[in-house]
Parts: sequence; C-alpha cells; structure tokens
Amino acid sequence: MPDTIWLAAQRRLRGELLEKDFETWIEPLRAVRWADGVLTLEVPSGLARDWLRNHFLAALERVVSEASGMPATVLLAVNRALAVPGTTPRPARRAERTASAPPARYSFDNFVVGASNQLAYGAAQAVVAQPGARFNPLFLHGGCGLGKTHLLNAVANALAYQRPLGAVACLTAENFVNEMILAIEGRRMERFRRKFRGFDVLVVDDIQFLAEKRRSQEEFCHTFNALHDGSKQIVIASDRQPHEMRGIEEALRHRFAAGLLARIDSPDPTLREALVARKASAIGLALEPDVAGYLAEHWCANVRELEGVLTRIEAQSTLSGRPITLPLVRETLGPPPAARAETLTPERIIGEVCRHFELTTAELASPRRTARLAVPRQLAMYLCRQHTDVPLTQIGAKLGGRDHSTVLHALEAIERRLEKDVTLRQAVSALRARLQA
Repeated sequence: MPDTIWLAAQRRLRGELLEKDFETWIEPLRAVRWADGVLTLEVPSGLARDWLRNHFLAALERVVSEASGMPATVLLAVNRALAVPGTTPRPARRAERTASAPPARYSFDNFVVGASNQLAYGAAQAVVAQPGARFNPLFLHGGCGLGKTHLLNAVANALAYQRPLGAVACLTAENFVNEMILAIEGRRMERFRRKFRGFDVLVVDDIQFLAEKRRSQEEFCHTFNALHDGSKQIVIASDRQPHEMRGIEEALRHRFAAGLLARIDSPDPTLREALVARKASAIGLALEPDVAGYLAEHWCANVRELEGVLTRIEAQSTLSGRPITLPLVRETLGPPPAARAETLTPERIIGEVCRHFELTTAELASPRRTARLAVPRQLAMYLCRQHTDVPLTQIGAKLGGRDHSTVLHALEAIERRLEKDVTLRQAVSALRARLQA
C-alpha cells in the first residue's frame, strides 16, 4: 500500500519539478509505512531530510494527499543505506521554465472546460495571446483542487515555449519568500531583485502565503510594480479574493484587484462527468457508465479529490485482481463525502477535539486564551468550517459566543500553523479519520 501511494505521488511530482531536482531529491526516497493518513519516507541522510523539509515538504504532502484521496502527512526518516544524492543542495529551480515543449500534465489541451471555469480559462488563453496587454494582472481565485494551478502552469508553459530560457518565472509565493530569505542571509538582495524584475512573465501560486510577512510583501510589491510598469505579464492565484485576504497590506490587495479577477467554482454535473472521463482515460482506466456516473455524482467535488479516488480504485482493482465494478468502488471508497457530512455536526466535532486534547467542552468554550485551550479551540472552528455548512456566527456561538471575525481569524491562524507544524497536521489527520469513520 505505501508503495502504491508513493508511486502515484511521484508521478505527480515528476510533472511539476525539473528533472534534475526530481532525480536528486525525490527519486531516492523509499516509502516504508502508511497508517492513519501518515506516509513514512526513508531518506539517505540528515542533510537530505532537512533539505526536503525546508523545500519540498508541502509539495510532498499535497501529492500524497492527492494520491491517497485523503488529507495526508509525510514523515521523513533517515536510512543511510540508501543512495546519497550526488549533488550539493541548492534551491529548487521550478521557477525557471526551459524553452522545451510544455509538459503534457499542465497544458490548455488537457484542461477540462465547463461553466464553472470558462472565464478563467478564456482569460488565461487571452494572456498567452497578448501577454502584458490584456488582463494584467490576471488574478485567479477559488477553492483547492479546482484547477488554478493547472491554468497557471498552462500559461507559464505556453509562454516559456515561445521565449528564451529564464524569461518566465512560475513559482509559489512560498518559493518567493524562501528565495528572498536565502538572498538576505547571503547578502545577495540586489541579485535577487535583478532576477525577479528581469522576467518577462511572473506566475505566482498561493499568493495568500504572503499574509503577515511584511518584508516579503514589501519586496513583492516592488517586484510587481517594476514588472507592471514595464508591461510585463503577471498572473496570480489565491484561494480567496483580494479583499478577503487578511494579513495582506491594502496597497498590495489593490494592485491584485486592478486587473481581471476570475473565479473558479466547483464543477457542475456536466463538467464532473467530463472530468471523470478525462482523468480515468489519462491513467488507462475503462469505467462502466454506472461507475462513472457514481463517481461524477459523489466523488468529484474537485480534481485533486477525483485523482486520488481513481488512484485508490486502480490500486484496489490491481491488487485484488477484481474488475472495476460499482460494488468494488463502494467497498474501496466507503460512504460518499456528502453522506458523511450529513452525520457531522459542530457538537460532534467539538466533542472529538475535546477527547483528542483531553479537554472538557466547558474549557473549550471558556474565555481563557492559554495556548492549551486556544489552539484546540481554533482547530475546532477550522474543522467545523471544513466539514459542515454551519455559518461562522453559529460556529462561534457554540464555542463561547465568539463573533464572526474571531472565527475568521482562527481559520487563518490554523491554516498558517498547518504549513509548519507537523504535530498539528497529524492531529488534523487523526481527527478527520475519526470524524469520517
């Protein structure tokens, strides 16, 4: 089971990283254990472990989540018997596209278009046709797994194919921050500025990562201004609209909103059917109409979820030697998310959080703000928001009468902590497993 998940995760990363980075850092890893949403990977050295934690952990956990079809955590364990990477550590160079043909994984040709993403798709194509002239910046926003990253990379790949090496930058906001930190530590900020202000095209994913990082926001704002003033194309993606981005300076939010804002919504029934057909075909699965219809109706809230689901079905069919039928699919996947969500209430979620952290509901709802109570309380709010349709005001009411803004702050605080706190990610995985059991 760990090998199956890891192989599927590797396939995803191979399409996203430069070949040298993949061969150096990802290929030597070995999956040794999968349990309760945690994948343990062996690494060849402490140096490799630390480098992976600092530069690739978020990407590893994302692709493992996609491959397994559930929120996942990656643990890195040193095994010096593995082959040691043969190059000196260096920052991942995913930002710089080569002039070779665009990878098949991220192109306009394999992006499935529907009513929910048609505006974003059309705007992205217009940017490629006239970079810097229309829709500058182009700001894509929407929930996780709906295709923002695909469109960003499709734009970057198409434009890089037409331009010399190093003319197009495609990276996450986290990459930008990490490169800036390295430049500051190495006293190379002028080189950093020349690099980022010298691109013809800047494509940045997960821009919300800049929240509360004032120095990084200031530097990005200067980069944005330099490129925009030079009619260089900027494409940005976020999980929310600019005016909803707490922790981002107002001046920067206004710049984001100055171009075209294109929202990507959850797929409608027609698009879900097309997505199931396209994604199944991409991995060589032939699905009977009843299976395809069931997946489209119940397991296609977003593309990442669907890809993980199809991987699990393929693995179960291959390992058991059974054909892919509706009974096998139901057995493999369990109750659909909608059916599980119907049984979840804020009271149940709060109860599970209290049991996990050994607290009482009265303590969680109390006005006290000690770390022992604040983090579990914020986590309860986060899980209530993720797994129920209860409004924020009602969530706050069930946790001591807290208001809408307090709950919103808690959600953002937990999202930031989850980026860095392995223990908290493990707690979330464990709680979700119990809630969905």
